[in-house]
Amino acid sequence: MTIGARRLLGDERGRRQEVLGKPRLYWTEPQRRIFESPYAVTVAWGANGIGKSLTLAEVVRRGLAAELGWQDRGPKVVLLAGNSWGQIGVTLSYLWETVDKRWFKPKLRFEGGGMRGQRLQIFDILDGPGKGGQLRCGTFNAGAANLAGPRADLVVSDEPLPEKIYNELWPRLFGRRGRIVIGFTPTLGTSEDIKYLWDKVDDPALPWFGEIQVPLTLEAVTLHGGLVPYSWSTQEEIDRFEAGLSRLERDMRMGRTRTPATGELYFSAFGPHLIGPCNVPRGTRIGIGIDHGSKPGAQRAILVAVEGLGIDARAWVLDEYKGDGRTEIEADAAGVVAMLARHRMTIQDVDAWIGDRAHGGYGGVNGKKSNEMLKSALAKSTGLDINRTGWHEKLPTPLRYMWQPRKHDSSHWEGFDIIHRMTVGDSPRLTLSPACAHLRADFENWKGSSRDPHKDGLDALRYILIDMMAGRPH
Repeated sequence: MTIGARRLLGDERGRRQEVLGKPRLYWTEPQRRIFESPYAVTVAWGANGIGKSLTLAEVVRRGLAAELGWQDRGPKVVLLAGNSWGQIGVTLSYLWETVDKRWFKPKLRFEGGGMRGQRLQIFDILDGPGKGGQLRCGTFNAGAANLAGPRADLVVSDEPLPEKIYNELWPRLFGRRGRIVIGFTPTLGTSEDIKYLWDKVDDPALPWFGEIQVPLTLEAVTLHGGLVPYSWSTQEEIDRFEAGLSRLERDMRMGRTRTPATGELYFSAFGPHLIGPCNVPRGTRIGIGIDHGSKPGAQRAILVAVEGLGIDARAWVLDEYKGDGRTEIEADAAGVVAMLARHRMTIQDVDAWIGDRAHGGYGGVNGKKSNEMLKSALAKSTGLDINRTGWHEKLPTPLRYMWQPRKHDSSHWEGFDIIHRMTVGDSPRLTLSPACAHLRADFENWKGSSRDPHKDGLDALRYILIDMMAGRPH
């Protein structure tokens, strides 16, 4: 399983599924619109919490059974695609709850977030109305070759398809009257990467390429088909969910717009109420996150204390280090040591270290930064002779095995989403020490740009906080 922000968000989704229970046989009106879509390519976009994964699972089930209105009878090949196996696993879990297990080989099962019982993610349909067909699964973060294969009758994706992947898959539907169904929530991480999709949706020359938009309303979460309509959320819960979203992407997360707001702060709930004494319980884990930087003042280190695991963990930001100009690695190490000393700590007291990837510095050899170089400089600050064999083994174990953050295309947005959630509500779970003046300015000024220097300190916080909440490193 992927570790980090995606794992925390996935665990939260799993808890939601436990609360809702097994998928029902009744559907909301927006879900029915997707099942009955007239488009060859359906871009079904909308809010979080409207049952998209469950909807896509049902599209897969109906597609395998040739039950979609546009299909003729006979065996079908359905391709389920996603950005990662973790995301595909959410859709597969819903499918496994509703599909007739006799369709698949006897030893096949859903376990640990995926299908188990064979090596290849190509599942033959052995019984039922789709007998002779196949369910094929693949991720597009591994490239177009990962989804290579024969022609397909239906492609279902739980994330917007990158243009390269779309161009690979669309020809595979030719000659079968095949279709594509894409379901997702627009976010800051997808707003620019999928412009080609919106261009096709808006092109009047492509009437077969259409969108189904689903904002988060009470009607969008109301099931029809039983004796009485039933809503899985209340209006109060919807309002509370919206209030907890960053204003920068609130309308996107609520399914009201494709693009983020302009001029809004990402951490719109941040305020003076989050600044105060850090009364950390005894025994709380201590960590340091580091963002290496070659630009003047870009080197950042954040000292945190984290209590608990999971998305509901509590955190205190105790202190920070910010490089003064274009610092060399020795000055950075001295800054980290001084930061710890202000709290009567040494490198021996730190339970977790996360440092960013290395970079080449500025002007040739000057300003090079890396975790290994920082470890060497910290070792020298404690009196170790790094020219002697075995110095590395004398470092504290957490520092010796300093981790790098695991990154993917939207990892920073997922991490910042979790941090934002920690700042909202009547009982926020993030406190900044008054000593963190630079990080406070980052919170109060960042508007989502990856080029904004205010992101540097926030990255250093994100690296260590998210991984400690997820139990990595341990």
